[in-house]
Amino acid sequence: MMMMTSSNPLRNILGERPLPPLLTHAEEIALANRVSAGQSAEQRLHRRSLTPRRRQALCSQVADGQAAREALVLHNLPLVLSIAGRFRHSELGYDDLIQEGILGLLKAADRYNPDRGTRFGTLAVWWIRQAIGRAIANTGRTIRLPVNRAWKLSQLRRITAQLAQQSGNEPKVADVAELAGVTAEAATGLLRDGQSVVSLDAPVDPDDRAALERIADTTVADPESAVLTRSLQQVLEESLANLDEREAQILRMRFGLGGGEARPLRAIAAEWRMSPEGVRQISERAMTHLRAMPTVRDLSIYLEE
Repeated sequence: MMMMTSSNPLRNILGERPLPPLLTHAEEIALANRVSAGQSAEQRLHRRSLTPRRRQALCSQVADGQAAREALVLHNLPLVLSIAGRFRHSELGYDDLIQEGILGLLKAADRYNPDRGTRFGTLAVWWIRQAIGRAIANTGRTIRLPVNRAWKLSQLRRITAQLAQQSGNEPKVADVAELAGVTAEAATGLLRDGQSVVSLDAPVDPDDRAALERIADTTVADPESAVLTRSLQQVLEESLANLDEREAQILRMRFGLGGGEARPLRAIAAEWRMSPEGVRQISERAMTHLRAMPTVRDLSIYLEE
């Protein structure tokens, strides 16, 4: 069983070991199947009619499932670090953010079903965000904000830090609001609500460098974005493979899928010796087929901001 304390949760889990690499899809499926088998074995352990030999076998299966669950979590810890880093502007401490992210990762390991056609990292990103966002909303502030406002406030602060790093100056609220997709009035209200509660008796440290530590290093690769991109590409290619060959090729050419450039209807029509209207009808029919596929529909919950 993976245990954590509030002090340096990542070090408590890893010890002196380095962060393990991300898993391949085949490795994820194998671990997920072991987790599922362990969960089923744990349910069967409650039966009173088990023989001692059968009970021992089920206990071994439960232990193997727990080991597989821990491996899923360990190999996806870089996602926790990446997402927790995006919330370092919040009132919750970084170690607390990591701990909450790991709790979300544990939930993802318990709920992952590879039969849905998505990568574990895609599901894990959603659960990590949920766990961290709710922790910030519930415990990160003296005055609690609704979860949706806490999320938007964190987005505004992240954009503010990025713009400040790029320009070297404090960005205007209007510029931050435009990038966040809200009005300047709404952004001003959110930032006002997000102000920290400070004691009048608290001493002021003239050497406080916390603001510098909150600026993200944009040169470092983002594991979260890499996992999402890889998962989306995989689901898209698998979905295109279920279409008629002509439909799939026309979609690839029209939208630049698979690394190519998007091409206009006339160019596609000339290559296929068809009319532009015929190409448009085929692409619309193919898009309708794609939207009906469960693997494509299920991606919407993972792409929420």
